[in-house]
Amino acid sequence: MAERGESTLVRYLPKVLARSAGSTLHLVVAGSSALIAAAMHSWAVAALGGAAYAALVAWDVMSPGFWKETLSGRSEEEQKLPAPGRLEDPRIRDWVRAIHQAREELTRMLEGAPDGVMSHLGLALSSLGELELRAVRLVRRGEELSRYLRTVDPGAVREQVRQLGEQIRQARDAEAREQYESARRAREEHLTALMDIHAAHERVLANLSRIAATFQGLPAKVMRLRALDAQATDSMYGDLSEELGRMNGEIQAFEDTLQSLKEVRVAS
Repeated sequence: MAERGESTLVRYLPKVLARSAGSTLHLVVAGSSALIAAAMHSWAVAALGGAAYAALVAWDVMSPGFWKETLSGRSEEEQKLPAPGRLEDPRIRDWVRAIHQAREELTRMLEGAPDGVMSHLGLALSSLGELELRAVRLVRRGEELSRYLRTVDPGAVREQVRQLGEQIRQARDAEAREQYESARRAREEHLTALMDIHAAHERVLANLSRIAATFQGLPAKVMRLRALDAQATDSMYGDLSEELGRMNGEIQAFEDTLQSLKEVRVAS
Protein backbone atom coordinates (compact mmCIF):
# COMPACT_ATOMS: atom_id res chain seq x y z
CA MET A 1 0.00 0.00 0.00
CA ALA A 2 2.84 2.39 0.83
CA GLU A 3 4.50 1.67 -2.51
CA ARG A 4 1.23 2.37 -4.33
CA GLY A 5 0.85 5.71 -2.55
CA GLU A 6 4.44 6.64 -3.35
CA SER A 7 3.92 5.66 -7.00
CA THR A 8 0.83 7.89 -7.22
CA LEU A 9 2.76 10.78 -5.67
CA VAL A 10 5.61 10.46 -8.17
CA ARG A 11 3.20 10.10 -11.08
CA TYR A 12 1.15 13.22 -10.42
CA LEU A 13 3.70 15.49 -8.72
CA PRO A 14 4.83 17.12 -12.01
CA LYS A 15 1.23 18.11 -12.81
CA VAL A 16 0.70 19.60 -9.35
CA LEU A 17 4.02 21.45 -9.51
CA ALA A 18 3.25 22.84 -12.98
CA ARG A 19 -0.12 24.19 -11.90
CA SER A 20 1.29 25.83 -8.79
CA ALA A 21 4.29 27.27 -10.63
CA GLY A 22 1.97 28.90 -13.17
CA SER A 23 -0.31 30.51 -10.59
CA THR A 24 -0.88 34.22 -11.28
CA LEU A 25 -0.13 35.26 -7.71
CA HIS A 26 3.02 33.16 -7.59
CA LEU A 27 4.25 34.64 -10.86
CA VAL A 28 3.58 38.14 -9.54
CA VAL A 29 5.84 37.37 -6.58
CA ALA A 30 8.60 36.07 -8.86
CA GLY A 31 8.24 38.89 -11.38
CA SER A 32 8.24 41.66 -8.80
CA SER A 33 11.33 40.24 -7.16
CA ALA A 34 13.14 39.99 -10.50
CA LEU A 35 12.32 43.61 -11.39
CA ILE A 36 13.45 44.93 -8.04
CA ALA A 37 16.63 42.83 -8.14
CA ALA A 38 17.44 44.12 -11.62
CA ALA A 39 16.84 47.72 -10.59
CA MET A 40 19.01 47.36 -7.50
CA HIS A 41 21.58 45.06 -9.14
CA SER A 42 21.17 42.84 -6.09
CA TRP A 43 21.62 39.08 -6.14
CA ALA A 44 20.45 38.98 -2.53
CA VAL A 45 17.06 40.43 -3.45
CA ALA A 46 16.76 37.99 -6.34
CA ALA A 47 17.57 35.09 -4.03
CA LEU A 48 15.02 36.29 -1.47
CA GLY A 49 12.34 36.56 -4.13
CA GLY A 50 13.20 33.12 -5.46
CA ALA A 51 12.91 31.69 -1.97
CA ALA A 52 9.47 33.29 -1.53
CA TYR A 53 8.31 31.86 -4.87
CA ALA A 54 9.62 28.41 -3.94
CA ALA A 55 7.84 28.62 -0.58
CA LEU A 56 4.53 29.40 -2.32
CA VAL A 57 4.89 26.39 -4.61
CA ALA A 58 5.91 24.16 -1.70
CA TRP A 59 2.85 25.24 0.27
CA ASP A 60 0.58 24.24 -2.62
CA VAL A 61 2.31 20.88 -2.95
CA MET A 62 1.68 20.24 0.76
CA SER A 63 -2.03 21.18 0.47
CA PRO A 64 -4.44 18.20 0.09
CA GLY A 65 -7.07 20.56 -1.30
CA PHE A 66 -4.72 21.75 -4.04
CA TRP A 67 -3.95 18.15 -5.02
CA LYS A 68 -7.64 17.23 -5.01
CA GLU A 69 -8.59 20.11 -7.28
CA THR A 70 -5.63 19.59 -9.62
CA LEU A 71 -6.35 15.87 -10.03
CA SER A 72 -10.15 16.24 -10.18
CA GLY A 73 -10.20 15.61 -13.93
CA ARG A 74 -11.58 19.07 -14.61
CA SER A 75 -10.00 21.28 -17.24
CA GLU A 76 -7.78 24.21 -16.29
CA GLU A 77 -10.66 26.53 -17.12
CA GLU A 78 -13.04 24.66 -14.80
CA GLN A 79 -10.54 24.95 -11.95
CA LYS A 80 -10.55 28.74 -12.20
CA LEU A 81 -13.09 31.17 -10.83
CA PRO A 82 -15.62 31.52 -13.68
CA ALA A 83 -16.42 34.78 -15.42
CA PRO A 84 -19.47 36.41 -13.78
CA GLY A 85 -21.39 36.46 -17.07
CA ARG A 86 -21.37 32.65 -17.21
CA LEU A 87 -23.26 32.28 -13.93
CA GLU A 88 -27.03 31.93 -13.63
CA ASP A 89 -27.62 32.77 -9.98
CA PRO A 90 -27.59 36.60 -9.69
CA ARG A 91 -26.29 36.66 -6.13
CA ILE A 92 -23.47 34.23 -6.87
CA ARG A 93 -22.67 36.31 -9.95
CA ASP A 94 -22.36 39.47 -7.83
CA TRP A 95 -19.99 37.86 -5.31
CA VAL A 96 -17.83 36.33 -8.04
CA ARG A 97 -17.58 39.71 -9.76
CA ALA A 98 -16.49 41.26 -6.46
CA ILE A 99 -13.80 38.59 -5.98
CA HIS A 100 -12.49 39.11 -9.53
CA GLN A 101 -12.26 42.88 -9.05
CA ALA A 102 -10.57 42.59 -5.66
CA ARG A 103 -8.08 40.02 -6.97
CA GLU A 104 -7.13 42.32 -9.86
CA GLU A 105 -6.60 45.20 -7.45
CA LEU A 106 -4.51 42.97 -5.18
CA THR A 107 -2.38 41.84 -8.13
CA ARG A 108 -1.68 45.47 -9.05
CA MET A 109 -0.79 46.21 -5.44
CA LEU A 110 1.63 43.28 -5.25
CA GLU A 111 3.43 44.20 -8.48
CA GLY A 112 5.18 47.14 -6.88
CA ALA A 113 5.58 45.78 -3.37
CA PRO A 114 9.07 45.75 -1.81
CA ASP A 115 10.74 42.36 -1.85
CA GLY A 116 10.80 42.19 1.93
CA VAL A 117 7.03 42.54 2.00
CA MET A 118 6.61 39.89 -0.70
CA SER A 119 8.80 37.38 1.13
CA HIS A 120 6.83 37.84 4.35
CA LEU A 121 3.52 37.51 2.50
CA GLY A 122 4.40 34.09 1.09
CA LEU A 123 2.31 32.05 3.52
CA ALA A 124 -0.63 34.44 3.32
CA LEU A 125 -0.64 34.34 -0.49
CA SER A 126 -0.59 30.54 -0.45
CA SER A 127 -3.58 30.53 1.89
CA LEU A 128 -5.24 33.02 -0.43
CA GLY A 129 -4.76 30.68 -3.38
CA GLU A 130 -6.37 27.86 -1.41
CA LEU A 131 -9.23 30.18 -0.47
CA GLU A 132 -9.85 30.92 -4.13
CA LEU A 133 -9.99 27.18 -4.88
CA ARG A 134 -12.67 26.90 -2.21
CA ALA A 135 -14.56 29.76 -3.84
CA VAL A 136 -14.46 27.88 -7.16
CA ARG A 137 -15.96 24.79 -5.53
CA LEU A 138 -18.59 26.82 -3.68
CA VAL A 139 -19.62 28.56 -6.90
CA ARG A 140 -19.96 25.20 -8.65
CA ARG A 141 -22.08 23.75 -5.85
CA GLY A 142 -24.11 26.93 -5.43
CA GLU A 143 -25.04 26.96 -9.11
CA GLU A 144 -26.13 23.30 -8.88
CA LEU A 145 -28.31 24.01 -5.86
CA SER A 146 -29.74 27.14 -7.46
CA ARG A 147 -30.69 25.29 -10.65
CA TYR A 148 -32.44 22.58 -8.64
CA LEU A 149 -34.31 25.03 -6.42
CA ARG A 150 -35.75 26.73 -9.50
CA THR A 151 -37.45 23.43 -10.45
CA VAL A 152 -39.27 22.87 -7.15
CA ASP A 153 -42.01 24.61 -5.17
CA PRO A 154 -41.80 24.13 -1.39
CA GLY A 155 -45.07 26.04 -1.02
CA ALA A 156 -46.90 23.44 -3.11
CA VAL A 157 -45.43 20.60 -1.03
CA ARG A 158 -46.38 22.43 2.17
CA GLU A 159 -49.95 22.77 0.88
CA GLN A 160 -50.06 19.04 0.10
CA VAL A 161 -48.99 18.30 3.69
CA ARG A 162 -51.85 20.48 4.92
CA GLN A 163 -54.39 18.81 2.61
CA LEU A 164 -53.28 15.34 3.69
CA GLY A 165 -53.74 16.42 7.30
CA GLU A 166 -57.33 17.36 6.49
CA GLN A 167 -57.91 14.02 4.79
CA ILE A 168 -56.51 12.19 7.82
CA ARG A 169 -58.94 14.01 10.10
CA GLN A 170 -61.88 13.32 7.81
CA ALA A 171 -61.10 9.67 7.08
CA ARG A 172 -63.41 7.19 8.82
CA ASP A 173 -61.73 4.05 7.54
CA ALA A 174 -58.68 3.05 9.59
CA GLU A 175 -56.76 1.63 6.64
CA ALA A 176 -57.44 4.73 4.54
CA ARG A 177 -56.29 6.93 7.43
CA GLU A 178 -53.08 4.92 7.70
CA GLN A 179 -52.37 5.42 3.98
CA TYR A 180 -53.01 9.17 4.27
CA GLU A 181 -50.62 9.32 7.24
CA SER A 182 -47.96 7.46 5.26
CA ALA A 183 -48.40 9.89 2.36
CA ARG A 184 -48.12 12.87 4.71
CA ARG A 185 -44.91 11.53 6.24
CA ALA A 186 -43.42 11.16 2.76
CA ARG A 187 -44.40 14.74 1.90
CA GLU A 188 -43.01 16.03 5.20
CA GLU A 189 -39.69 14.31 4.47
CA HIS A 190 -39.75 15.85 0.99
CA LEU A 191 -40.34 19.30 2.47
CA THR A 192 -37.54 18.81 5.00
CA ALA A 193 -35.14 17.87 2.19
CA LEU A 194 -36.12 20.97 0.22
CA MET A 195 -35.57 23.17 3.27
CA ASP A 196 -32.14 21.59 3.82
CA ILE A 197 -31.19 22.29 0.20
CA HIS A 198 -32.42 25.89 0.49
CA ALA A 199 -30.41 26.35 3.71
CA ALA A 200 -27.29 24.90 2.04
CA HIS A 201 -27.70 27.36 -0.84
CA GLU A 202 -27.95 30.27 1.61
CA ARG A 203 -24.82 29.09 3.41
CA VAL A 204 -22.97 28.90 0.09
CA LEU A 205 -23.93 32.52 -0.56
CA ALA A 206 -22.88 33.55 2.95
CA ASN A 207 -19.46 31.89 2.56
CA LEU A 208 -18.94 33.48 -0.85
CA SER A 209 -19.78 36.88 0.63
CA ARG A 210 -17.18 36.27 3.33
CA ILE A 211 -14.54 35.28 0.78
CA ALA A 212 -15.35 38.35 -1.32
CA ALA A 213 -15.10 40.63 1.72
CA THR A 214 -11.72 39.09 2.58
CA PHE A 215 -10.38 39.64 -0.94
CA GLN A 216 -11.70 43.21 -0.94
CA GLY A 217 -9.92 43.99 2.32
CA LEU A 218 -6.53 42.58 1.30
CA PRO A 219 -5.31 45.41 -1.00
CA ALA A 220 -5.59 47.89 1.89
CA LYS A 221 -3.75 45.51 4.22
CA VAL A 222 -0.96 45.02 1.68
CA MET A 223 -0.77 48.79 1.19
CA ARG A 224 -0.41 49.23 4.94
CA LEU A 225 2.41 46.68 5.01
CA ARG A 226 4.08 48.42 2.06
CA ALA A 227 3.87 51.76 3.84
CA LEU A 228 5.39 50.34 7.00
CA ASP A 229 7.85 48.08 5.15
CA ALA A 230 10.75 47.64 7.57
CA GLN A 231 8.62 48.77 10.51
CA ALA A 232 6.04 46.03 9.91
CA THR A 233 6.35 43.33 12.54
CA ASP A 234 6.28 39.59 12.01
CA SER A 235 3.08 39.48 14.07
CA MET A 236 1.31 41.67 11.49
CA TYR A 237 2.18 39.22 8.73
CA GLY A 238 1.38 36.32 11.02
CA ASP A 239 -2.05 37.73 11.87
CA LEU A 240 -2.94 37.93 8.18
CA SER A 241 -1.76 34.37 7.53
CA GLU A 242 -3.60 33.12 10.60
CA GLU A 243 -6.81 34.85 9.53
CA LEU A 244 -6.70 33.27 6.07
CA GLY A 245 -5.75 29.87 7.48
CA ARG A 246 -8.61 29.95 9.96
CA MET A 247 -11.08 30.89 7.24
CA ASN A 248 -9.84 28.06 5.03
CA GLY A 249 -10.43 25.61 7.88
CA GLU A 250 -13.94 26.88 8.57
CA ILE A 251 -14.95 26.80 4.91
CA GLN A 252 -13.49 23.32 4.54
CA ALA A 253 -15.76 22.18 7.39
CA PHE A 254 -18.73 23.67 5.53
CA GLU A 255 -17.66 21.92 2.31
CA ASP A 256 -17.64 18.64 4.23
CA THR A 257 -21.26 19.20 5.27
CA LEU A 258 -22.17 19.89 1.64
CA GLN A 259 -20.62 16.58 0.64
CA SER A 260 -23.06 14.80 2.93
CA LEU A 261 -26.07 16.67 1.56
CA LYS A 262 -28.14 14.50 -0.77
CA GLU A 263 -30.79 16.09 -2.91
CA VAL A 264 -34.02 14.19 -2.34
CA ARG A 265 -36.21 14.73 -5.36
CA VAL A 266 -39.68 13.36 -4.80
CA ALA A 267 -42.16 13.85 -7.60
CA SER A 268 -44.71 16.47 -6.63
